Amino acid sequence: MSFTFQIPDKATLKGPNFIRKVFERGAGIPGFISFGIGNPASEAIPVKAIQEAFDYVVNSKPIELLQYGPMAGDAKLAEQTVERLITVRHMPKEGQQLLISIGAGQDLGLVPRTLCEAGDEVYMDAYTFTNGITAVRNVGAKAIGIPMDDEGMLPEALEERAKSGKGKYIYLIPNFQNPTGITMPLERRKAIYAVAAKYNLFIYEDDPYGEIRFTDHVVPTFKELDVDNRVIYAGSYSKTLSAGLRVGFLYGPKQAIEAIQALKNNCDGQMPLVTQRVVSRLLDVLDYDAQIQHVAKVYKEKADLMMNTFRAHGSDKVKFVEPTGGMFLWMTMPDEVDCEAFFEACMEHKVGIVPGAAFAADGVPAGKSFRFSFTYPSKEDIVKGMTMVGQLTKEFIK
Repeated sequence: MSFTFQIPDKATLKGPNFIRKVFERGAGIPGFISFGIGNPASEAIPVKAIQEAFDYVVNSKPIELLQYGPMAGDAKLAEQTVERLITVRHMPKEGQQLLISIGAGQDLGLVPRTLCEAGDEVYMDAYTFTNGITAVRNVGAKAIGIPMDDEGMLPEALEERAKSGKGKYIYLIPNFQNPTGITMPLERRKAIYAVAAKYNLFIYEDDPYGEIRFTDHVVPTFKELDVDNRVIYAGSYSKTLSAGLRVGFLYGPKQAIEAIQALKNNCDGQMPLVTQRVVSRLLDVLDYDAQIQHVAKVYKEKADLMMNTFRAHGSDKVKFVEPTGGMFLWMTMPDEVDCEAFFEACMEHKVGIVPGAAFAADGVPAGKSFRFSFTYPSKEDIVKGMTMVGQLTKEFIK
């Protein structure tokens, strides 16, 4: 008699992985162009500086790097990060604590594992980052999608849902949101914060590309507006320095961060010390603001090229959230278009795009939208791929 293992529901409620589907179907196809992968642009990575930083770090105190590092992470990197959050991002200092993590992605799992119990509700944009949705489902909580408009989450819809009394936190990507590219304006942020205060909810502010702006317009973070210490802010060095280094952080209320740190210590252990020291070294020797500006310049050129190519070849009935920063462009087709057939047509023509259904939280329809990433493909592939996408929209929209 063989053993039968029953996998818990919380480990299987993930929904279809459309991003992986695009990647797997495109793998091995000559000339396939993927706008689905959300990787940073290779040409924006400061490769030489990172190589020199590795040499310096490995040769300075090698035996330290070859042992377990401190549970709380590298003290100098933590100090450098907090200093920037306070002086450049204008976040509060008193009553706060920092946790260093394996990219901002690890935080997506740590927060619900610490704050949520089975049956709790987490409120998020109707369409949001897939891992933010699945991390909540994986602890048995409910990832509730809240309706959006062109300024982001609707405060009145959030309040109506929060009346259940089951909510624990609001998960938001307020700057250049993934997947829609929307940046939430200040007044909307204040209104969302007011609902959080009324219903005693944490706000989990996920901001991995918040400084990669194409304009000079800066909207204060939720953490900067945090008057009663309810915002947990997640940031990352992945999008500004290197994704492969896997260094991110959480900054927020001391009591909450201590609880998250304790869970991390017990379950996940230490971060690799070498990559933390490399990031710390880079912050010492690089002009970090200039590096961010370089990334933004590279991304803006590609975003403009993607939009301009589509305008030259595509249907004027297609709606876009035109990116003002970040990594993504959101395209919405007219209601009458068969979007499954359009997706298949793009794939047949060797262009991979991601259906909006990939990002739909609980209770949200698949919709008529697609996400495009403009950072990783070459400029040549952007022109070729968006020309094809544009021509296909004209075929599908009569």
